[in-house]
Amino acid sequence: MLSPWQSFSARFRSAGFSATAAIASLAIILAFALGDYVGQSRNKSPVEQSISKILAKNPTPPKRNVLERAAIEAVLKASGDQWANYFPKESVDELNQSLEGRYSGIGIWLRKNKTGILEVSNVQPNSPAARAGVLVLDALIDINGVGMDGASIATAVAALRGNPNTSLQIGLERNQEQIRLKVTRESILNGDVVAYQLAPNIVYIQVSAITGQVASEVAVALNKYSHKGGIVLDLRDNPGGLIEVAVDLTSIFLREATIVSYTRKNDSDVILESKKKAVVSSPMTVLINRSTASSAEVIAGALQDHNRAVIIGEKSYGKGTVQEIIELVDGSQLEITIGKYRTPNGRIIDQVGIAPDLLVPESQEIAKALQVLSGLATFSKN
Repeated sequence: MLSPWQSFSARFRSAGFSATAAIASLAIILAFALGDYVGQSRNKSPVEQSISKILAKNPTPPKRNVLERAAIEAVLKASGDQWANYFPKESVDELNQSLEGRYSGIGIWLRKNKTGILEVSNVQPNSPAARAGVLVLDALIDINGVGMDGASIATAVAALRGNPNTSLQIGLERNQEQIRLKVTRESILNGDVVAYQLAPNIVYIQVSAITGQVASEVAVALNKYSHKGGIVLDLRDNPGGLIEVAVDLTSIFLREATIVSYTRKNDSDVILESKKKAVVSSPMTVLINRSTASSAEVIAGALQDHNRAVIIGEKSYGKGTVQEIIELVDGSQLEITIGKYRTPNGRIIDQVGIAPDLLVPESQEIAKALQVLSGLATFSKN
């Protein structure tokens, strides 16, 4: 009676193979299989291995995307990039809606301050947040009782969004005092540009954020209101936004000039310029304060360097870093810092800000702007 191995060998011999050849063939197959497995394991990073092991061993494993998000957010925090953000796929549409100026929420912009705490960077005029009493620089402590300590901007934004006419409770800290407010969500559409005739032949234009349609809306306001006596461009509490829109807005007032530049890692300088030959040439003042940030500072810095406007108010926030949006394979997005903005004269904005030409308390800025425009009008006549 032949053993199973003898039977196996006999069959190979009957086919013209020796037992030795059969063993060698089987060894080669196993070697390739084991090598492929080892190769796959080696190609995995410790992070991927950790996630796989947790999912395989944990008796109540979380979803893979939850672990991946936690890992990505931890990497961004460890990078030391204060302005880095991760937007899961489901949050990308909300981000785009905010930049387009349309969404359902309470009407605030958020940022992480220099200590990593979520704070209000802008309150849209006439929004639910404005009516409830939310102020710029309020720290966001909780939303409906869920603490925001260590939360990402995407997490906070998702919690603030919801169907119109639904309410939420937010906890804020203002000047070391705890505040709780009830706010009812609404459908919010634009409202980032407010303009009116401030005085005969002087137009006031407030830009509360640099969103998608802002440049065209400013152009409409300039066509609607008389401004041969001057323009007051109010960028106070403006958190910034889309750099390309900031360039378009500045180009309304600057003829064929550099607006801003920055240097990418291992790459040449990026220079953003006005290409326009026909521009608005009325006398101009720009109002800024300590919450004027990012691309709003780019606008103020360009107009100042080219002596196109008198900058009035307080020193700006000093957020002068360039962020780039990178789409990941699952449709989620990373926002990471890739450079620092320089004004046309080469000044760094980040951690420095834009110093006004005239340092004026916020309550007196509009009155001072009118005074400056009156002086410029007199000077131009002479």
